[in-house]
Amino acid sequence: MIISYFQTSNNLEAKSFSKKENVYVDLCSSVIPFSKREKGSLLFALIKQKQISKVIVPSISVLGRNQIDVLNTIDFFIQNDVSLISQLERLETTDDYGRIKPDTILFLNLFRSLANMEYQNRVESHRFGVQQAKELGRYKGVGGRQLESVGEFFDKPKNINILRHLKRGESIRRTAKLVGSSTGLVQKVKRWAIDHNKLEL
Repeated sequence: MIISYFQTSNNLEAKSFSKKENVYVDLCSSVIPFSKREKGSLLFALIKQKQISKVIVPSISVLGRNQIDVLNTIDFFIQNDVSLISQLERLETTDDYGRIKPDTILFLNLFRSLANMEYQNRVESHRFGVQQAKELGRYKGVGGRQLESVGEFFDKPKNINILRHLKRGESIRRTAKLVGSSTGLVQKVKRWAIDHNKLEL
């Protein structure tokens, strides 16, 4: 079976895509890992059952929350003999005989290098964030457990949503209402955002 996959956070787009045959649409935030999405996890299950032979996507970016997640998804497709077509990158992983194309191997090797660089940057960012938090007195142990870094704090979906509303100029109270969180959390996000220059438009 040949299927198309889309990820969007727009209700109208999701409804439009869903009207088409053999189309799987995840209406969710792009920060959610592919395997944790409703349709993403379903695709994995169907692929394991050998029910899908080809997946078409508008861009490889919809296949994960970051480069590493995207790479893991593509590797899973290849390991299970599923051809991937990405329209934006003009990528097709296999030829007419189901063999991996040489340019696909080159692309994946380059992508792995970029993913590794992203990982190293995240590790370094984590260390830098921890050091900054320590200097600000906001990185303390709780029962011997260290608190999250600044990067991890701002990577949380709810905190991303809160920051988006704050950047639009919404008040703390209205932001809390729109997001469905406590005013205390919104205040914390705003305080940390100011400390780390994340409120700039």
